[in-house]
Amino acid sequence: MKKNPQSTQKTNRITGAAILALILIMVFVQRTNLDWLKNWWALLFLIPAIASINNLITEIQRRKGFTFSLASNIAGIIFPVAICVFLLLGLSGEIILPVIIILAGLSMFIIGFVNQEQGSGKIIKALRPWFFSWGFAVILIGIITLVSNLQNNPNAAVVYAWFGIALLVAACGGLVSSWIDFRKHGKPTFIVLAHLVATLVISIPGLAAIFGLFS
Repeated sequence: MKKNPQSTQKTNRITGAAILALILIMVFVQRTNLDWLKNWWALLFLIPAIASINNLITEIQRRKGFTFSLASNIAGIIFPVAICVFLLLGLSGEIILPVIIILAGLSMFIIGFVNQEQGSGKIIKALRPWFFSWGFAVILIGIITLVSNLQNNPNAAVVYAWFGIALLVAACGGLVSSWIDFRKHGKPTFIVLAHLVATLVISIPGLAAIFGLFS
């Protein structure tokens, strides 16, 4: 589907107006010295987020499905907005790092939904179960890290065990991928073997962590 020039120009004008409004807000905040805004300059991170929103709307108007560009723009909105909020509220690194890890896992999970048939879409389609499993595993790691950071004396053995579970979740992508390739070709292939080897390599430290070999 061809792009509508008028629609694109309208989106660009709205984006420009939003960026201008943001700059005016920054000037206002800087002049008024609001106490609860610790790092008002963090609002600058919203500029790339606004640009990503513009690109996201343009990509949706093209109606090409859930492309890699669409997924990238969603991540391009989430991360700058999150960083802006963290800095404005002056949150500690014990909270910021786990949340960033969670957002990274969410981005991987979102990329797994890409249904583009060309370019990077082919690679994502071939590795889709890996994107889902690793995305969920990274989200789980972020949650584990956040919970352990909020505790005064976290149980190391329990934390390691949960990290091991996260690795086993990630390894599930290899099992699913190998099964899909086996069903597709009707016999074991090099790709099936590669998926299984990767699954084994990831599962070993996961099982070791669960059984307390690292504690």
